[in-house]
Amino acid sequence: MKAIVLFAHGSRDPLWHRPMQAVAERVAAQQTGVAVACAYLELSTPSLFEAVQTLVNQGCQHIRIVPMFLGVGKHVREDLPKMLADLAAQHPSVVFEPLPAVGEHPDLLELMARISLAGWS
Repeated sequence: MKAIVLFAHGSRDPLWHRPMQAVAERVAAQQTGVAVACAYLELSTPSLFEAVQTLVNQGCQHIRIVPMFLGVGKHVREDLPKMLADLAAQHPSVVFEPLPAVGEHPDLLELMARISLAGWS
């Protein structure tokens, strides 16, 4: 079984979570048969470790981690690789597939440019 974890920073503000949850709902609707979870670095739950454990308990053996970060700062460059190494050690039979941060994807960059220019002639 495969899974996707949308990994974001986190916030104490419950409204901050809405976009992450909306993306998770869209992913689940577009790809049935793949488990989808949100996970957070701090200030929110579940943590990446908790979300992965839940997915492993459900039988997931291939977990794609999608960093939902626009910028590639310390969290993506340093914290996430350490967390992934810990996860791989805890779950040696699970394949972890980290993707680049969404802010690096050309499609997202193009979409943000189009949004910025929308309505101008």
